[in-house]
Amino acid sequence: MKRILNSIIAAALAAGIAGQAAAADLTIRIEGVEEATGTIHVAVFGADGWDENDAVAGRLAPAEEGAELVFTGLEPGAYGIKVYQDVDDNGELNLGMWRIPTEPYGFSNDASASMGPPKFKLARIDLPEAGTVHTITLQ
Repeated sequence: MKRILNSIIAAALAAGIAGQAAAADLTIRIEGVEEATGTIHVAVFGADGWDENDAVAGRLAPAEEGAELVFTGLEPGAYGIKVYQDVDDNGELNLGMWRIPTEPYGFSNDASASMGPPKFKLARIDLPEAGTVHTITLQ
């Protein structure tokens, strides 16, 4: 009986491992850093979280040209990325008149902002199982 239970447990564990979703790595490279001051903030969003600003992952890095941030273990699929350089390290994107950012920012696909962030469909990138590297140029 014990041998049968052990076999069932082993089979269940194997099925659970086989049933886990694949994980992929997303590397974000930041270009267009004119001043190496402050911190780069990067957030990765699924389609559902884009408009609500509900990120699935986020990372920080010192501001420098060519900075790379690696997001590991993401489920393959569609994502959008929002980035900004927090030049004064106050923890937020500074906005000026008409709520226009006064600090460098960018989006995946280098999608342009007009009266707010671009629509998800313009910033959407696909993350394959093999992973990918995506470059964003700050505006």
